[in-house]
Amino acid sequence: MQLELKFLGRGAAFNPAFGNTNAYLTIGDDLFFMDFGESAFDKAVKRLRLDSRSRIVVLLTHLHADHAGSLASLISYSHCVLKKQVLVVHPITTVVEMLRLQGIAPSFYDYSPTLPAGFPIEAEALEVRHAEDMRCFGYFLTSGNERIFYSGDTSRLHERVREELLAGKLTRVYHDIASSDSASHCYVQRIVEAVPEALRARVYAMHLDGDYADALQTLGFSVVEVVA
Repeated sequence: MQLELKFLGRGAAFNPAFGNTNAYLTIGDDLFFMDFGESAFDKAVKRLRLDSRSRIVVLLTHLHADHAGSLASLISYSHCVLKKQVLVVHPITTVVEMLRLQGIAPSFYDYSPTLPAGFPIEAEALEVRHAEDMRCFGYFLTSGNERIFYSGDTSRLHERVREELLAGKLTRVYHDIASSDSASHCYVQRIVEAVPEALRARVYAMHLDGDYADALQTLGFSVVEVVA
């Protein structure tokens, strides 16, 4: 499956035992990351042969540390050691200011609010509800007949995502599912009510705040696995 994401971790911010919920996708020599949190750099350098990639792209959902905490390290390493420019995609320029405050000059990387043409996938950002003081986004990724959605952190299944899932337009939905009720994350009961049982296997739970994968699978959901 071309658009089947692999995960470096599947944990919520306060569940470090599961690792930060960051995913990646390889198509040919291109490497795409979905977020790049505190625990991502160590794993990426050890496991993903960054030196062999022709292009490295980070599609950033928001700036919380478990989603962007080691982005500066990736950019600096790639620029100084690998002699490659990471492309950072985020719909708003707050990431540029964050990186500047971390000592990463704009010349160290490329920035774009959208994924430019010329890549083997298309990416469309969708604003989602997560934090009152920060704009946050999920992404639709499309390649050929395959289309998936990656939620990032969100308090609920976006109505547009639900409509596309019900219409059979989405192969998979990777979604934040929390075990406790929260204004910031998608409580399991909310997504149970939103997704018919027959379609739950297409919804892959991530950003777990505890050890409840078996309970989610009993409800019919899939759960992302972490790459060893």
